Amino acid sequence: MKLMREFFPFLLMLIVLLPTGYFLAGSIVYNDVASTNTDCWGNFDQNTPEQFAPLRNEVPLNESQNPENISSDIMTGLSQYWWSDYNSATIEVEGEGLFLSAWYLKQNESMPWVIFVHGIRGCKADAALLLPSGMLANAGFNVIVFDLRDHGESSIDDNRVSGGQDEWVDVITVFDWLIDEHDANPDEIGIYGNSMGAGTAAIAFTLDDRLQSIWLESGYSDMGAIVVEELEFQGYPTFLGGAGIFAGKIIAGQNLIEHFPIDAATEIGDRHMFVVHGNQDQRVRVHHGVQMCDEALENGDESKIACWFKDSIIRYDVGEGMESDAHQTIMLTDTDEYETRIVDFFTQSLM
Repeated sequence: MKLMREFFPFLLMLIVLLPTGYFLAGSIVYNDVASTNTDCWGNFDQNTPEQFAPLRNEVPLNESQNPENISSDIMTGLSQYWWSDYNSATIEVEGEGLFLSAWYLKQNESMPWVIFVHGIRGCKADAALLLPSGMLANAGFNVIVFDLRDHGESSIDDNRVSGGQDEWVDVITVFDWLIDEHDANPDEIGIYGNSMGAGTAAIAFTLDDRLQSIWLESGYSDMGAIVVEELEFQGYPTFLGGAGIFAGKIIAGQNLIEHFPIDAATEIGDRHMFVVHGNQDQRVRVHHGVQMCDEALENGDESKIACWFKDSIIRYDVGEGMESDAHQTIMLTDTDEYETRIVDFFTQSLM
């Protein structure tokens, strides 16, 4: 009995401290991983639809020394994808007091629109959006790129990203704006998302069945898995994934695993989907794309679903020695084929 009395205070201290430590560790993880960056890695300083280039370390990739596996279209022919005569717009997110900043090109009333959704800490000035939008603009499509909330020139909500849990509303806001302000036909509006933008677009596709056509570039399908993988990517112990999710609920009232992008494939019905992912991608691993593709083929109309997985790694030197990248790089390594596939997909699914 005496031993129990002596041990009890230590036991009580552990009971109190362990959950507190768990929460504090989760808070550090959540605040770091969910933090935003409105600077957009220097893209706003250098890129507009009229003139842009993919950047690495804020240096145009086409100025790289000793480039490897980067197409000539990127190294010497980028200007063919620039789109001039664009307009700017500010779009209100109804009921939230937020405003989204957009650039758009409306060139033909009778042509479909495609909405482009950027990735985490990205923006509308990222060439990963401007390049494929330029491909479609060259084919006569109307295109719009915009900044999600807490990104770029759009309103700051809480200075955090939610992996699409909140941002999907922004996609639908732009979709509705095209219908209300530009008389767009809902059946002729496609969605393109890359990385977190693909996850965000997939959630929107799940929750609003008016969306008929979606292109998912290097996106994630499983929220639980991507949270753990993001921790690993940023150098945190992966066992803190649950702590980070818990802290998000307490700190910001944010449930990071409320909506899963994979549901876009489960609920696809007779709609159109294209999944593209590089096999060596370490930022968002290819198993996410494979899972999305397999689920879509199982639940949808195979004639309306296409998947493209291939080896794709670029190497470059922009002043810091040779570096490599494998995330969202198929458009840089296989530019001509990428252009053919994206134009064909949206032509067949929207026209």
